Amino acid sequence: MNRVGLVYDKLTSDEEEIMLEAERRGFQLRYLFVKNPVQAYLPSSKLVDLPVVFNRCESKSRALEAGRIIEDNGIPVVNPFKVEYLCADKIETLKLWFNNGINTPRWVYVSFTGRDGFLDSEIEDIADEVEKLGYPIVVKPTMGSWGRGVVKIDDRCKLIEALRNSHPSPINPDGFFAQEYVEKPGFDLRILVGLKPRGSIRVLCGIARISPSPKEFRTNTHLGGIPLGLKLDENSKIVKEAVDAGRILLDGCKWGVIALDAMPDARGVDYSMIYRYVPECNNLFQQIRRLVEENKQYRYRSWKHLLEDAFLKYKSSEAYIKMEAIVHEILESCKLKWHEANSRFDYAVNTRNASGFNPAEFYLDIAEDLAY
Repeated sequence: MNRVGLVYDKLTSDEEEIMLEAERRGFQLRYLFVKNPVQAYLPSSKLVDLPVVFNRCESKSRALEAGRIIEDNGIPVVNPFKVEYLCADKIETLKLWFNNGINTPRWVYVSFTGRDGFLDSEIEDIADEVEKLGYPIVVKPTMGSWGRGVVKIDDRCKLIEALRNSHPSPINPDGFFAQEYVEKPGFDLRILVGLKPRGSIRVLCGIARISPSPKEFRTNTHLGGIPLGLKLDENSKIVKEAVDAGRILLDGCKWGVIALDAMPDARGVDYSMIYRYVPECNNLFQQIRRLVEENKQYRYRSWKHLLEDAFLKYKSSEAYIKMEAIVHEILESCKLKWHEANSRFDYAVNTRNASGFNPAEFYLDIAEDLAY
């Protein structure tokens, strides 16, 4: 029986999808739970005879350390350490994209000058530099995820306050990161791209993440965003851009699977129609949220079929179908600004069901290529 290692610090429905797909294909999973210090939980003896390891650590610091240890033992890891490193740091991702011609938001990064952040005497000068982006400004952590710590700032007083309150932390260890505010048409995009050892990089699937309110600029599903599957075969421009952005991050690698986030720039585009259908779609999607909440204490595999049935009902609703058409029409008129990549993305609940593609299958495709 073929083996594959699964490194994790928290088992979620995403890892259970990998378990289910491994069982279906006859792979034996070796479970490798880690916490700090990672080295103590991941000795070389636990990696013996593994042709490939999936690194699914939720903690970015543990993911980086685990990836380094696995590669130091000469074992292929999904994702490779280089990819893990780039995706963990928004600044490195943006610099690489910008230097290679990918359209990104304008941004400013200022390194902390003291152990606790910035000196009071520096704040005004730093604010002058950041203000060149123009208001509103979006401040976000360099290593954060799920929309945590992302704040929109509308004036200098709030900017000064944000600078004074910026201190080194696990999700923002080295400096202050500000980005131009991009007027989105009520949604952003999450596009998955993958590369197999015997293939070329390609787009796997994508979803739009729609804000439940025009007052909320963050669209993360963890913060209430509504997922909507994308028909990417109808928009070759998005596919090409995603492949280009993914190829830059996967350059020099033979395999990998990552999630890329892009913001449609809606300046000059009328997107008011989308909020005609958001309330009904949001009400329908709340039924899915309740189902997940009520069942999260049980094994995912025992209620997966209920989740799939609920998504089928949601996606077959008139409001969803109309909103889907509007989203694709809007995308024809918008330029995209690529701004973030994620190596350990969640997919089992929203991306898999909204798009109809299961990333766990791609993980195991890579394992099969490496095992034979």
